[in-house]
Amino acid sequence: MKRLSTILFLLSGLYSVCFAQSTFNVSALEVWEIAQPTIPDIEAHFNITNTTGAVQTIRWERIVVSLVGDDDTKTQVCDLNQCYLAHVSTKTFDIDPGHTGPIILHFLNPNAYQGASGIIDLKMTNVNTPSDSVTVTFLYTSSLSGTDDLPVANVKLFPNPTVENFQLTNADDVHRIRVFSLDSREVARFTATPGQIYSLASQPAGTYLLALEDANGQAFQAIRLVKN
Repeated sequence: MKRLSTILFLLSGLYSVCFAQSTFNVSALEVWEIAQPTIPDIEAHFNITNTTGAVQTIRWERIVVSLVGDDDTKTQVCDLNQCYLAHVSTKTFDIDPGHTGPIILHFLNPNAYQGASGIIDLKMTNVNTPSDSVTVTFLYTSSLSGTDDLPVANVKLFPNPTVENFQLTNADDVHRIRVFSLDSREVARFTATPGQIYSLASQPAGTYLLALEDANGQAFQAIRLVKN
């Protein structure tokens, strides 16, 4: 069964799960938005919390892994200070001791009934403690029309972590797999077939982001994969 939903969070219990650094934590590592193409501004967010007793300065950096659409398809970031224009890709903000606030990413798709999608990484780093850094991945996608549903995002990947190979289950609707490094380079691409074993033997150890696309080339799910 396929469906469209206005908001789909990868992590259940988004606000009950925190991903902690030593000076701050975030409420999610992945956030998905799936919407009809008639919505020109899709908003998604996660919360950031200062876990210390002192003011912390956080730098965010937006990294566009993939953006499909036309020249008007853009993203905008809102931090605890303000919302910035689409061309702004990095800023800093201060967060008070013990304070929690939202970080918002807008996906702008103003041309109605145009299919669009994007995978955006937002890297959060404590300026005074650079080792305190975490990357939150946003996946946005809209159907090609108001009636074309996107696949349900329930594909599973195993093993994870992996040494070399991986496989997918619940993957009947996956047409193509694109593999990105954390610096947004596409390092591998596969045409999906049932039961196939996919190899990352030529890639170094590290964390990768897999974008799963349907037959129309629309990304409908993203999965992090760790290669040891």
